[in-house]
Amino acid sequence: MVYKTIGTVILSLLLITLITYCEKEEILDNPWKVVIDTQVKQPVRMAAFLNESFGLTGGFSGAGKANRTLDGGKTWTMSESSGGCLFGIEIIDNKTVWVAGKMHGQSFTTPGGLRLSKDGGVTFEPQANIRTLGRECPMSFFDDTNGWFYQNGKLHSTVDGGRNWEELTLPADAATIKAVQLRTKNEGYLLDISGNLFITNDGGKTWSKTGLPLQKYHLQGIMEFESVAAGIRFFDKNKGVIAASFSGGEREDRVQVFRTKDGGQNWQSELVSYGTGIIFLSPDARFITIQNLGKIRVLRYTGEE
Repeated sequence: MVYKTIGTVILSLLLITLITYCEKEEILDNPWKVVIDTQVKQPVRMAAFLNESFGLTGGFSGAGKANRTLDGGKTWTMSESSGGCLFGIEIIDNKTVWVAGKMHGQSFTTPGGLRLSKDGGVTFEPQANIRTLGRECPMSFFDDTNGWFYQNGKLHSTVDGGRNWEELTLPADAATIKAVQLRTKNEGYLLDISGNLFITNDGGKTWSKTGLPLQKYHLQGIMEFESVAAGIRFFDKNKGVIAASFSGGEREDRVQVFRTKDGGQNWQSELVSYGTGIIFLSPDARFITIQNLGKIRVLRYTGEE
């Protein structure tokens, strides 16, 4: 009886080990390959790379102004006009960049706010006409005039580069919003902390709902950080990509990608990386930037479209 019990315990341990090993093995064949792995010296809270060369960081306090790189993070140049204490970055292309930071504070003299750069982060325009706070701020712009900005439980829309804003009505059953995308003037997406995806085709007047199959992959929701931990990139009504830092519960936390070809009715998933951080998904969804405690990793998608 004792030998049988010991045998059962050993078998259980072997099964646990095998399951853990198989789970770890997933990452070996994943289509995401590290192309940048660096530790930066400047204050950093958010990092975003458009590709293997061009990227920006923003950080805490007055010293946390936007820093830009053109050589994959080997060298950085600070932009004095970006404002400090940045919490969000949205890169549209190698010229058009939005940043958002805390507007007031005793630790810095140049407030952040929401600012636009039209020269790739070299210089930034004065603050847009919206009050920004020192906290997570999912935002999305598809050009230098049309965009969404979410913070403190409210979603605002602008069609004139931030001079005027309209507050949109959020879906009644949406939890905390973790990522937004405005794809056209009327079509947009919201992702909440539980993995629910809300879709509008009329500028936010009405919303439909679908969701990510988190339970299938043993994920418990999107993680909480000072800045954005998820990104949405839809390319038309059907084809879209979502990346996020997910809590794994009893399993390891991870960065995972979900892809759909039918507007979110069905999803395929890819493990990007064990361990998590603040996320930026490039506009073409081919690069993911992960920032955690000043360590920046950029991964490039090498799989099929």
